[in-house]
Amino acid sequence: MDRKRLINIAVIGAGNIATRHLENLVFLGGNRIAAICDLDENLARAKAATYGAQAYTDWEKIFEEIEDLGAILICTPPVLRKPVIQAAVQNNVPFLCEKPPAQSLREAREITALLRGTNLVHSVGFNQRYAPSVDRCLELLKGRQINLVDAAVITSPGLTRNLGADWFYLKEKGGSLFDNTIHTLDVIRYIAGDIDAVHALGSNLTIPISDCFTIEDSMSINLQFSSGAIGSVLLSWACAQRRNDLTFFGRDIRLSLSTIPPRIEGSIGAPNEKAKSISEQFPQGPAMGRSGEIHPNRQPQDPPDPPHFKEIEVFLNAIRNPSLTSAIRSNFADAARTTALLHAIEASIASGNVEKVFPITEDHP
Repeated sequence: MDRKRLINIAVIGAGNIATRHLENLVFLGGNRIAAICDLDENLARAKAATYGAQAYTDWEKIFEEIEDLGAILICTPPVLRKPVIQAAVQNNVPFLCEKPPAQSLREAREITALLRGTNLVHSVGFNQRYAPSVDRCLELLKGRQINLVDAAVITSPGLTRNLGADWFYLKEKGGSLFDNTIHTLDVIRYIAGDIDAVHALGSNLTIPISDCFTIEDSMSINLQFSSGAIGSVLLSWACAQRRNDLTFFGRDIRLSLSTIPPRIEGSIGAPNEKAKSISEQFPQGPAMGRSGEIHPNRQPQDPPDPPHFKEIEVFLNAIRNPSLTSAIRSNFADAARTTALLHAIEASIASGNVEKVFPITEDHP
């Protein structure tokens, strides 16, 4: 691998997620932040000045004006995915796209078809797949059957409205399902396999639907896996007390997983056996907060934002050496299957029925 090859990188979207990637890029070194783009010109200029880049408010000009553009990071809200990816494909520029990878199921299918048959290096930002606790969970589960999955993502952003952008609370632009629970559902898919059908219920007992809050404040989601396993996920943005956990059960396993901070605990052993207790924590510095401020307890050897660090390192390594592309854990086609799962959940809430999760290659509305 040519570690000395300088990669010119453009960042489209200059908000919170972009800051995490930018700080990690500086920590990683060996790259040049060539351009930073945002519709907010003042924000684009401020970030560009900080990182020695050119400021843009029109992302299309980046492809026209930046010489030897080596990669783009798509850190926009979900409404802007397809046109940027189309431009990346047309100009043969590798890209890392934040989640969710598409605004709609139709768009996800169209982008998947666009990328099919190309060798363009790309990655989707399901960074929690790279957590060391996920690696360890897969190792412990090898050869064992998962029968049941239980998870909860419960917190308070709907009450505090502290996320800094209105689209988090608007279903047509994203919402809680597509912001944080998408990571939990994606990790579930990554470990336990694809999901064939869902049944979901939603409520707004705490936060009524309004023009500025169009998402359900709470959800209950049942899952049917292709393997025959079943599972459930509780989701709320309207509870004062936080809960975030994920557990896999089987005949001889109970493994509880956390990705931030990375840890795993539980037991391995059938009922008639002496169970082996598992309790492992993995060294990782504190993650950067939504404010963009690096945690005061961060050690100099730690990346500024560890959860996002490994995914961008792997992505850039694959650009330098395409034989390492297989190390990318979420390409667009696979990420689109997580997108299909989330749209099936929304469809189930709307219909009240069990909804199939159609393969991303099939043409269903």
